[in-house]
Amino acid sequence: MDRREALRVLGLGALVAGAYGGTALLRRLRAQELALAPIPGLPGFRRVDSGAMSASSAIFAGLEGAQETSEYIDIPNICDALFTHNMKSVPVAYFSDARCAVCAGLSPELVRTTGIALTHHSLPLLGEVSRIAARAEEAAGLQGAREAFHSRLMGSPLLPGRARLSELAEEADIDPDRLLRDMEGAEVAQRLAVSATLAKRFGFYATPGLVIGRTAVLGRPDIERLVALERGESSPLPC
Repeated sequence: MDRREALRVLGLGALVAGAYGGTALLRRLRAQELALAPIPGLPGFRRVDSGAMSASSAIFAGLEGAQETSEYIDIPNICDALFTHNMKSVPVAYFSDARCAVCAGLSPELVRTTGIALTHHSLPLLGEVSRIAARAEEAAGLQGAREAFHSRLMGSPLLPGRARLSELAEEADIDPDRLLRDMEGAEVAQRLAVSATLAKRFGFYATPGLVIGRTAVLGRPDIERLVALERGESSPLPC
C-alpha cells in the first residue's frame, strides 16, 4: 500500500469513527434534554417528567381511580410481567384503553416502529365499553389474535355485544365460543390484574402509558427518541 492509499484508508477510518462518536454524543445530548426522575419502589427504572414533553406529547385520556374493577396482585419479577417478547430488541410495554382517542393514533405508530418488541397491556379506565373490549382483547390473545382485536376495537365508542365479538372472532379465524368463554375466565382476569398492578407501580393513572426499556412515560411521546435513548444505554435492564 503506497502513502496516498494509506492516508485514504486512515481518512475513511476517521470518518467512520467520527460518525459513531457523533451518534453517541447526540444520544447523550438528547438524554440531557429530557427531565428523567427515578420511580420510587422500582430501582433502575425512571420516568419522563411530562413537563419536558411538548404540549401535544403530554395529551392523555383517563380517569384517576378508575381501576376499581381489577384486583392488585403480587408480581415477583417486574420485567417478566412487563415484557413478554424477544429482549434482543428494545422492549416496549404499552398500556392502552379501547376508548382512548390518543391510543387510537399511537397504536399504529408503534406497529410501524422498527427494532422494538411490543407487549400490549389492557388498562380499561373509561367505562363498560373499555372493560368489555379489554376482556375481549385478552381472550383473543389466548388464541393468538390479540393484535387483530386491538386494531378493530380501538377507538370504537360502541358497546361490543356478543354478536359483534363473535363476528370479529370469525374474521380473525379463531373460535367465537371459546372467545366468549375465555372473556369470563380466570386467565383473562389474571392478565388484567397483572396489567392493573403494573400500571399502579409505574404511576399510570391514565392512558396511553409506555415503558420503553427502563423509561416510563404517560402520554404520547416521541417514540423514536426514547427508543434511541434506550439503545444508547450500556447497562442491562434493571431486572
